[in-house]
Amino acid sequence: MRITRLHLRELQRHADLEIRPAPGFTVVRGANEAGKSSVRRAIELALYGRTTEQDAQLRRWQADGRAPTSVDLDVEADGDEEIPFRIARKLAPAPQLELQVPDGRLDGDAAQRRIGELTRLPTLGFFRSVAVLDHADVATLARDDAPFRERLGASVSAGDRAFARNLRELDGLVAAIDGAGLPAPGPLAAADAEVARLERDVAAGQESLQRLLADQEALWNAQTELAETEAQLESDRELLATAEEAVRLLAEQEEADSRHERFQRAVVVREEIADKESTHPSTVPVAVLREGAARLRQLERTIAELTAELGDEVTVQGEIMRPAPRWRPLAIGAIVLAVIGIAIALLTPMPLPVLGIVVALAGVGSAWLAMRRRRLAFDVNYQKHLREEQVSRRLRGRSAIEEQLRQNQKAREAQLAGLGVRDSAAAEDLLNQEEAHVARIEQLRAEFTTLLGDPPEREDVAVLRDRAAADGELRRQLLGQMGEIGKHPAGHRARYDAAVAAGEIALARAQERVSAARDSVESTTADPDVVSALVEALEEARLRRDRLARRRRILAGTLDALRSAEAATMREAARFVERRMQRDVERITGGRYRRVQVDDADLSIRLWSPERGDWVDARALSASTLALVHIAARLALARQVTGFVRPFLVLDDPFLGFDRDRATRAAALLRELAAEHQVLYLTEDDRYDALADLVVELPEPAEVDAGRAAAGAV
Repeated sequence: MRITRLHLRELQRHADLEIRPAPGFTVVRGANEAGKSSVRRAIELALYGRTTEQDAQLRRWQADGRAPTSVDLDVEADGDEEIPFRIARKLAPAPQLELQVPDGRLDGDAAQRRIGELTRLPTLGFFRSVAVLDHADVATLARDDAPFRERLGASVSAGDRAFARNLRELDGLVAAIDGAGLPAPGPLAAADAEVARLERDVAAGQESLQRLLADQEALWNAQTELAETEAQLESDRELLATAEEAVRLLAEQEEADSRHERFQRAVVVREEIADKESTHPSTVPVAVLREGAARLRQLERTIAELTAELGDEVTVQGEIMRPAPRWRPLAIGAIVLAVIGIAIALLTPMPLPVLGIVVALAGVGSAWLAMRRRRLAFDVNYQKHLREEQVSRRLRGRSAIEEQLRQNQKAREAQLAGLGVRDSAAAEDLLNQEEAHVARIEQLRAEFTTLLGDPPEREDVAVLRDRAAADGELRRQLLGQMGEIGKHPAGHRARYDAAVAAGEIALARAQERVSAARDSVESTTADPDVVSALVEALEEARLRRDRLARRRRILAGTLDALRSAEAATMREAARFVERRMQRDVERITGGRYRRVQVDDADLSIRLWSPERGDWVDARALSASTLALVHIAARLALARQVTGFVRPFLVLDDPFLGFDRDRATRAAALLRELAAEHQVLYLTEDDRYDALADLVVELPEPAEVDAGRAAAGAV
């Protein structure tokens, strides 16, 4: 990173000064009060702006009141990662900053932040500790109360001389939280004690609340169980009512189906009666037909008898009748034997009674035989009577019989014609059909009367049938809407009846448990508000303790991290500084000092002394040698802390106290360093001109106080 142009207007001694430094080693030379330090100050102002201690000294004394005080600084990138930029900063009368970069223009705070990102030199202190070295720093090293290692450490830690003070403050804050060195406990210990006390109080209060919570939970569970039991009982009651309604509907459906079937049968019976009434087998009433049929049967018998009589001869032919059997002697003998046998059985001693019984039995047998012969005798006599009557009938006159026969036959023909049949068999058959037909009609009428009920229905049976069918279908649909209950009403009614009975028992028990739990809760004396207040106080105490503990952890962690970072930075810086210083110190001292040691912990520098044959502290050497060591260390640190960004270096005659040889060797070192860093060397000595790529000579101040000189002469 190189300065290509620096333009000052109305700044301290310079009304209008433009410097275009060489990319390598540029010497800005001028006498005292020529404004060399103003050039350095202009670079700082361009990068970081004005500070309060500079306000009164910035503007040129002879400046026009309307002319602004400003600094323009153009910086050219020297690597792929660097960006060229131009800074235009107006310092007076009103501060103004403008930054131009390839991708646009920024101003104000955004421009200032971007400048720090581009230069990798975020603060003025860091810039002065890394990229600036003047003769005042070197001249005061020997008499500075601060150790030399702190000066180098400040350069490593971004030039912040308050870094060690910040570490001490962090350490003090941690100690204050811990209460180290105090007679009373520290804030963290006091917070721990408060938390412990509140924890004991909360534990005691919570223990007293446990019973209350348990009782409240038991009450809640009992109330929940009661509510569930009531809900279940109500549900069971509703289901029971539904089941009972289903049973009623099923009964009504069955009754409607029965009525439908009955009235349907009544319709069928009525139609069958009407059909029977219109389809009688005979047009003759059944009573007349029955009487005619009876008359025909009588006539047929009479005709048959007369015809039989006419067909017989006058003489009777037949079998010879046998004489009637005799039965009276046997009957008398049976009586005698029975009397004798009974007398022997009753009046004689044993064993004669047995003989009497035998005789009596013989008499009984004779009586049975006599009765049989008597029956046969009566039969023979009857047959004789019949034969005699037959003979008498046949002996009557045939003419009278024939006349009677003709009359009966004529009456039969008239009767058949009146009944409308051909013969008696047809009449009998017609009578049977008509009687059966009439009987069926009477049977159907009786059934119809029964189907109409008692008292009989007055409406039309077809209307009654349809109404019953509609009633049954309506109840069937209602039952279907009841789901499973409608399918089995009786079973569900019994089930829910039992469930309701069990639910009422469970409800009574749940009510008892709720009452007992409520009594237990009301008898508990714990105060939840007090315990809640203790818990809140405990939480607040824990928050205070946790905040203190967290703050201590953060402070201690930050302290440790800073110390670790400082130690790591110190180690890295020490090794880098050792390598760079050894070459630079050897060249500047002409080989007198070749070996350098830098302590990892405090960056203290030791040199190998050829006289002593041992390491010596750099502060034990001469002031010029100490200045030499400091310059070499600062140059090494400038390379180490900036990384890949190679800042320009501004040196305000740091070799002022060197002898000519050492100053020449130091300048040659700067000449080599200019291959990597642009070097602006501010001096009043011309011995460095030969090594410079560019020499910028500032004019001497021409003003003199003529009036004061004249007064002195007087």
